[in-house]
Amino acid sequence: MSLTDDEEPATRFGVLGPVRVWRRGAELDLGARQQRLILALLLANAGRPVGIGDIVEVLWDKEPPPSALNVVHRYVGALRRLFEPGLPSRSPGRWLLGDATGYRMRVDPGHLDLLRFRELAEQARSAERAGRPAEAMTAYEQALGLWRGPCGGASELVSYSHAAFSAVDHECADLAREAASLALRLERVRSILPVLRRVAEHRQWDEALQARLLLVLSADGQQAEAIALFRNVRRRLADELGVDPGEELREAYQVVLGQNSYDSAEPAHPRHTQTHRSPAIAAVLPAQLPADLPHFTGRDEAQHRTVGLVNGHVLTQASMPVLAIDGIPGIGKTTLAIHLAHQLADAYPDGQLYVDLQGFDPEQSMLHPAEALRGFLNALGVPDAEIPASDHARSGLYRSVLAGRRILVVLDNAHSVEQVRPLLPGSSGCLVLVTSRKRLTGLATAHGAFLMTLDVLPIEDARDFLAARIGVDRTEREPVAVDEIIERCGRLPLALAVVAARALVHPDFGLTDIARELRDAQGSLDGFSGDDMDNDLRAIFSWSYRMLSERAATMFRLLSLHPGPDMTVPALASLAGIPPAEARLLAGELVRTGLLTEHKMGRFTTHDLIRAYAQELIGPEDSESRAEASRRMFHHYRLTSYHADRLLRPALALDPPPAVADVCVTPMGTAADAEAWFNADRHVLKAVVQRQIEEGRATSAWPLVVSMQMFLQRDGWWHDWAAATQAGLDATVAAGDDLGRAHMSRGLAGAWHVLGRHEDAARLLRHSLGLFERLGRCPEQALVHRNLGQVSSALGDHGGAVAHYERALSLFEELRDPVGQVAVLCLLADAHSGLGRSDVSMELGNRALTMAEALGEPASQALCCQTVARSFAAKGDHVSARAAWARAAEIFQRIGWRMNTVDCLLELGDTALALDDLDAARAAWRQALELIGQQSVPERAAAESRLAGLDPPRAVRTHSGGLRAVSAGCGQRRAKS
Repeated sequence: MSLTDDEEPATRFGVLGPVRVWRRGAELDLGARQQRLILALLLANAGRPVGIGDIVEVLWDKEPPPSALNVVHRYVGALRRLFEPGLPSRSPGRWLLGDATGYRMRVDPGHLDLLRFRELAEQARSAERAGRPAEAMTAYEQALGLWRGPCGGASELVSYSHAAFSAVDHECADLAREAASLALRLERVRSILPVLRRVAEHRQWDEALQARLLLVLSADGQQAEAIALFRNVRRRLADELGVDPGEELREAYQVVLGQNSYDSAEPAHPRHTQTHRSPAIAAVLPAQLPADLPHFTGRDEAQHRTVGLVNGHVLTQASMPVLAIDGIPGIGKTTLAIHLAHQLADAYPDGQLYVDLQGFDPEQSMLHPAEALRGFLNALGVPDAEIPASDHARSGLYRSVLAGRRILVVLDNAHSVEQVRPLLPGSSGCLVLVTSRKRLTGLATAHGAFLMTLDVLPIEDARDFLAARIGVDRTEREPVAVDEIIERCGRLPLALAVVAARALVHPDFGLTDIARELRDAQGSLDGFSGDDMDNDLRAIFSWSYRMLSERAATMFRLLSLHPGPDMTVPALASLAGIPPAEARLLAGELVRTGLLTEHKMGRFTTHDLIRAYAQELIGPEDSESRAEASRRMFHHYRLTSYHADRLLRPALALDPPPAVADVCVTPMGTAADAEAWFNADRHVLKAVVQRQIEEGRATSAWPLVVSMQMFLQRDGWWHDWAAATQAGLDATVAAGDDLGRAHMSRGLAGAWHVLGRHEDAARLLRHSLGLFERLGRCPEQALVHRNLGQVSSALGDHGGAVAHYERALSLFEELRDPVGQVAVLCLLADAHSGLGRSDVSMELGNRALTMAEALGEPASQALCCQTVARSFAAKGDHVSARAAWARAAEIFQRIGWRMNTVDCLLELGDTALALDDLDAARAAWRQALELIGQQSVPERAAAESRLAGLDPPRAVRTHSGGLRAVSAGCGQRRAKS
């Protein structure tokens, strides 16, 4: 197969390193660990079929759960939709193919790096056999340039070495050895050395590969490092395997010794290597680190990670460690870097270099690398007269002076990778710490740097931070005030430091008084102003703001209008009234200056104090644009939630909202997309609704609440559902909006029903029905009658339930709504079962199932399976009931109806217990608990009590006594609203 860009926008897969996928140039988020592992395994097989058994074994080794096959199928479906967002349900698509035995990826060298690697490897070997060594070397270099690390990043995904990944890693190592041999013959080792180092780091027991690395290092003039490498390998072999190096490695070492000027019996320590330095240079021991804080607190994980990184490099001496620390303004990057440098100084006895690169200076006068190099060379003893004028030569002299020395270099406040690169030593014995407001990804790509993004302090670290600065006695006397200060500082170290300084300057001030000052500032930065401009929050934030382009600065000011914790590119585009592509570029500019953080792929957030700074920047000239931006932002969420809700329940009765100019709707094509969007933006939507209500726009707020209801109910966010509909009801009553009042009354009744307040739910539903009848809204009347039937059943009034269901069925038939008819038939069957009419119940259930299968609508089919299962259980046919419950659970889980799935699993476990299958009962109830997660819903207690009662086993409750919360809009878990 050969795919071209004309046929489809480029989709590329990478497995030579952590598994990655790009579509249209953008990298995709591959989801959970097991989903990434499945893709890595399929790509490692490069188009060959992979059996289901092999996939299960990789995911769970020898202990797969009962749901293993379903989990695999679900992840495969998610991958297919990820590669092709518009892919119809159950369609295999063009990339991931499957049959009854397993799956395979349909890829070629144009789309998978592993196949391209193999293509280039064959070209290299063919050219070498044909006597074209230069051409072969180029192909070798191109092939190895594709290697990013161990196959699929498997070491991070699975705890043992799997044959598929090991085979690819071995293949890459073989090619690296071949390339190294040719590079040595051609005296062209410089190009192959970086990748050879990295491959060898990951294959420390491959003596043949280590031997090639020794020879390449020596050929590049790095005999000292080659000798140190041999000694490390020899020590590792002796300590861990109890053997000596093999013949190939020993012969390579002898070659290195023959080229080395040291005493071959005992090579000198790199620090004592003879060089062409002048006596003055050799005698200088720079110590440029600024003073450490007297009481540094927190950042334990960052410190442990750094020390582990440095220790690993000191032991191997394979490459120079670089740690790049990034984060928002005021997060404590410089403080941490200086503290780490002081901790590690003893490991670098040849000195410490420090420079502030002024990457975000308020004057934008960034320090040029050439000036930083002059300062470093002076500190190392090189006089100005001996410093070259050329930037390139100056950087070369710097690396030469540092060769063989162990020096710690701190590059503070860097603006870019380009500013840092000339200041990196070439010696593997050095350590470099870099700080920047930007994430310097280029350092990781080109120099193997470790990237560390600092977050705000954990609450306990923030308490320790204040106690260390203002005294334990003061903080312990007023713990409530301390917690309020921490909250209003947003756990930002700089803000905490400003408040601590104020407390120290005024020891007579109580912390309660200082907390009150921050409270009175009402979220502004007034409580953090001081005389020291270096520590004034506004000044620190302004350094980044002044670097923004005009359009990025406008977007930054508008960010303060967004009410939720984070936002997407479509939300930013709507806020600014610009196309999504431009919004993505401007968001990138804000991220690069530290004013915005991309905390998840495609989701951006900013610190509360930075948001407060943005709010302060809005001037009178922004008033009109501010109102328009707020309007566009609301319509973005209104329109997107409406379309997402339509994917969850196509028979939605609400009228569609009108399109609005310059408003971007988040694209989504499946119910899974809608579910993911609602999950990610749940807190934002709650905040948007609250703001609309606070600003007196109840008529705009309640349709958004209606669009949220199906998701909140299906996923078990019932308290959120109750809170949103209660707020909407209060607002519509105050506004005199009868249609909104009717919808909110019905919605709140549904929430109360699932939370057990059936009498209150019935009262609200009767009120809602009266409003809908007066307004002439027939579809809504049908839904309310259906809901009244459910509440009546919950109250034990099965006769009243039948009456309401029959009225609802009549209305749905008049409306020609077959989905509504199926849902009511299912509920009507349950009601007749409650009256002891099992034959009528079974007939109605089968009638509903026939209609649902004709519709091809999975949710309706699942509801019918539930009804049939209850009918079988009522007749004592537990075997048939078990099969029906299992089918209902499988369908609900496939379409993402989480709480419905939980209901079915609880019943499935009950039925298995009735059949004395304790293992199956336990498995079903445990799966239900896993789906519930940490949510506080009645089903959690039900599952836990069932599991606790298995030893000794207790009698299963009968169908009529089982716990089944019937909801769905009031009643959408049983029947869609």
